[in-house]
Amino acid sequence: MFQRDKSVQLKGSASCLYNNLSVLSMPDKNLTSYAVVHKTVVNIANCSGDATNIQHRQVSCKEMGAPTGNSMILQAKFCEFPSRSMLVILSQRGIQIFEADGSIMLFWHSFGSSDSGQASEIFARGVTGVGDSHIVVGSAKGTLLVFNVPAKGPNITLSETLTGHSYAVSDIQNTGNEMASADDNGNIIVWKAGTPFSRLAKINGSGCTCSAVCLFSGFVAGAYGSGHIRIFDANTGSLHVEICAHAKWINSMDVAPSVGLLVTASEDSFVRVWEVSKGNESYPEVDLKFSECVTDVQLCGAKFTSRNGRAFGVTGYDHNEVVCFSQKA
Repeated sequence: MFQRDKSVQLKGSASCLYNNLSVLSMPDKNLTSYAVVHKTVVNIANCSGDATNIQHRQVSCKEMGAPTGNSMILQAKFCEFPSRSMLVILSQRGIQIFEADGSIMLFWHSFGSSDSGQASEIFARGVTGVGDSHIVVGSAKGTLLVFNVPAKGPNITLSETLTGHSYAVSDIQNTGNEMASADDNGNIIVWKAGTPFSRLAKINGSGCTCSAVCLFSGFVAGAYGSGHIRIFDANTGSLHVEICAHAKWINSMDVAPSVGLLVTASEDSFVRVWEVSKGNESYPEVDLKFSECVTDVQLCGAKFTSRNGRAFGVTGYDHNEVVCFSQKA
């Protein structure tokens, strides 16, 4: 179904983090941007459609006035809105929001100093853009911070703090005006954007981290450290499907909702593509459509690079390229 394409070279290797790949596709400019975290910097590769012309940029997350230098980054993600796109960087010290190319920092939200010896309790992880004007960020305390984003300019404000998770947030994903958040205990909460945000459903975990979550077509899919994928009803939270998908921890998952495809990447070095369709009585049916081993690479990121699910890329720990795949003609 898919075949390997030319890889996209990076300025540095990928850190071993959940969902360590973000993609911004700009078809009108024949340009795709890839963002991958390496310790204290985000490596951005802007490449043309055939990946022959690549421009690189490195963005640091530096706390203003901090004597200890750059902060360790836990995630970087492009957030797209109708009027603009932004790069959000989450670190042990807080949240920084940049223009999409990483050239200008627009906003800085500090989580406080790590000098107290409690740095492990102070970090941001999990981010998504919701609706036309919200960026939602997860924290180590389990709270979700909702920021209002203007159509232009740097006047970004914290508008709301959502509670419901008792463990560190691991991932947040959205579809339209709804989003799903997951945590290190495997709990998932489905939310609806509004003033204020409202909770639609809560799915209780069993103690195993839900490292990635996707929301699509009335379903919410969670990928777990146990190697399982579980698909739930987004409204009731009832479990529909459980799949023994990988032999080791699943570090990343992404969805192409228009075609019902999921891509997962695991520590077992395998990338797999799953097709999710509605079967009898609207329950999902899941078929494995593609599986390939990226030899000797512990995969940590996976993203579709086209909205129709015809191409995707994966990253791996200590690996300095995005391995790309596309559908066969």
